[in-house]
Amino acid sequence: MRETDMSCQIKEIRKRYGLSQQAFARLLGIGEASITRYENGIVPTKANANLIRAAMIPEFMAGCLEREGDALTPKQRASVEKIVYAEVTFDEEGEIMDMTDIYEITLQQEVLNETAWDIMAQVSRARGEALKEGDEGLAMVYDDIEQQIANIIPEILSDSSASKEGVSELRGRLISFQKFLEAQLAKAA
Repeated sequence: MRETDMSCQIKEIRKRYGLSQQAFARLLGIGEASITRYENGIVPTKANANLIRAAMIPEFMAGCLEREGDALTPKQRASVEKIVYAEVTFDEEGEIMDMTDIYEITLQQEVLNETAWDIMAQVSRARGEALKEGDEGLAMVYDDIEQQIANIIPEILSDSSASKEGVSELRGRLISFQKFLEAQLAKAA
């Protein structure tokens, strides 16, 4: 990495969190003079460069606050916490989720979204068959299911369902619609 890149990167990170050179250095456990030198173009050690790059990750900074937050003034700490905790994701127990957990839940949300649209298509076809056979009562039931699934779809990709419990609850709702549909199709066959 070029010297000017690291210099700019440090300034951007500090600006993002509202930290002075001194506070940033304390939080990372790097000498205050070192941060000043790095911002003036001196190439940091590999270890310090890695620490500085890691500071771009809110979850890493949350860990730094946990370990070294007492080195900041209460005002600085509150300011940084406000920014960091606005950017991290918490699990059901209030623990900070790591990137792997977040990715896994995002993947599950995507799969649920596809499943919801697939069930919606199946219900739509079944509704058409019910109307074709003159069973308006069953067609109305399918209409209701379509509406309920249409209401679930925006929930699936929302932040409110971005947890293991949220995904599990939505999956359960979709499975119940799928099971009902399968039972109705089996009766019709």
